[in-house]
Amino acid sequence: MLTTAVIRQESTLKEKLILVTLSKKQIEKAKEINGARKKITHALLCGSLGQMFGTEKQCKKYYFVWNNIFPLVFEKGIETSNYEISYFNSTPGLVNIILEKNDSPKKDILQQPKKGFFAKLFGT
Repeated sequence: MLTTAVIRQESTLKEKLILVTLSKKQIEKAKEINGARKKITHALLCGSLGQMFGTEKQCKKYYFVWNNIFPLVFEKGIETSNYEISYFNSTPGLVNIILEKNDSPKKDILQQPKKGFFAKLFGT
């Protein structure tokens, strides 16, 4: 029973990974904020971790890779062309933020105190 509760809690902590094909209005807004010379056609939204804007090739590359190598961080990814974006700044250091979130459960395991030989032997 306790195991089930822990698994459910972990699944609710996962972020949504959403690949968005931007509309012309969204592309204009993203270029205005991120730089007019940038080639922006898509956005990759990573829940509360942040977001990035770029070409279809750039965003799809990260979308497929992150969807596969970070199952502890992201739910199954979603691709859409109809998504309301209210904040158009790309998140600096997004890859590092995702890596940190992915490694945080591992840090908790590594920081547990190790039992010595006699503690294991006598069960203390």
